[in-house]
Amino acid sequence: MKGTSGRTRSRNGANLEHAHLLNQRVILEIVRLHGPVSRVDVARLTGLTNQTVFNIVDGLHQTGLIRDFGRKVAERGQPAKLFEINADAAFSVGLHLERDHIASVLVDFKGVIRSRTYRAGHLTTPAEALKQALSSIRELRQKNHHKRILGLGIALPGPMDFQHGKVVFSPNFPGWEQVKVQDYFNRSTKLPVVVDNDATAAAIGESWYGAGRPLDSFVYIYVGVGVGGGIIVNGRPYRGFRGGSGELGHLVVDKRRNAQLCGCGKRGCLEAYLSLTSLTQRLGQAGLDGRSLTKIVELFEQGNEIVLDWLKTAAAYLTEIIGDLQLLFDPEAIVVGGHLPSPLLSFLIERSASIGQKNRRVDRYVRILQGMLQDEAAALGAAVLPIDDLIAPNYERITEGQHPSLLELWDSGN
Repeated sequence: MKGTSGRTRSRNGANLEHAHLLNQRVILEIVRLHGPVSRVDVARLTGLTNQTVFNIVDGLHQTGLIRDFGRKVAERGQPAKLFEINADAAFSVGLHLERDHIASVLVDFKGVIRSRTYRAGHLTTPAEALKQALSSIRELRQKNHHKRILGLGIALPGPMDFQHGKVVFSPNFPGWEQVKVQDYFNRSTKLPVVVDNDATAAAIGESWYGAGRPLDSFVYIYVGVGVGGGIIVNGRPYRGFRGGSGELGHLVVDKRRNAQLCGCGKRGCLEAYLSLTSLTQRLGQAGLDGRSLTKIVELFEQGNEIVLDWLKTAAAYLTEIIGDLQLLFDPEAIVVGGHLPSPLLSFLIERSASIGQKNRRVDRYVRILQGMLQDEAAALGAAVLPIDDLIAPNYERITEGQHPSLLELWDSGN
């Protein structure tokens, strides 16, 4: 139509096949979140008819995606059969590449870590990082060669180009813009590969297994070599139109002319005050070695003035950002986690919460929670990506034909 612009994506109707595919995933999600659970409970929680639930649960059970978990104790009548996710149905590998380490995990269908690797060391080039990453993946697969692996999730710093599976821009990890990460790992491992920003992956990890599990919507702040953000809305990650949402580290918090220079080229970015890179630089200027996290913790516990001063400055700027996030998103909570050692994170959060309560710009200051998964948050979230990509009740992807029937998929052995 002439003069029409803006939203052009078509919307498919809810035909019976689409509804059935969606219901499969809704029910599997309910069993994952609430299991062990009975079919009657599933019907109550989903609003679906008993017959629909019984048919789909029986199919999922026969295929091995869910399994028996005894019977529900009842005061009268036949005790209801309980079901839970079958942890051994399938597995997934998650990999997090940071400038100073590679963390990888193998998780089962419940998300429990069955095996892990951690390689510390400064990764100077993408080529070196890719070599170390493949070695980590091989190690996990050799230990668990008999496991059925659904896919591989990769978490990397920087906004992602999801269409081409590559990093758009990564000032703390230069060179990755030329690497088609998804294609490379797909060819090298022969596994389906999903790539995501590490802060978003960490937010997903906390949403599934950590501090964000009871929350419907929250903003996650990742503090590592750089600073990033992940946004969870209605239990799902929000990545923005092009996948570049949550780049909190490059919001300007210090507008002075002599503000700290950030790796992105701007001055006064949050990352220039809150990241491990900024702490390491401060310690280096004082002639102290800040490259070792163990050493940083020791300095903190000794009451080192440089570390404490950095924490106080970082907390002040963090409070400003959290206040802005509260005004913008009104989230249930802010979760702060990442690569920064736990004792420093606790201090940072407590001080930020204290400042926020005194200087609040809204009636009630948002809760600030410490991430529970620490260094493995992004790797765990990355491992979730192939599982979530397959089983999540994502209506748009189902109507676009990107989700097959779970039962057909498992029967085919793909």
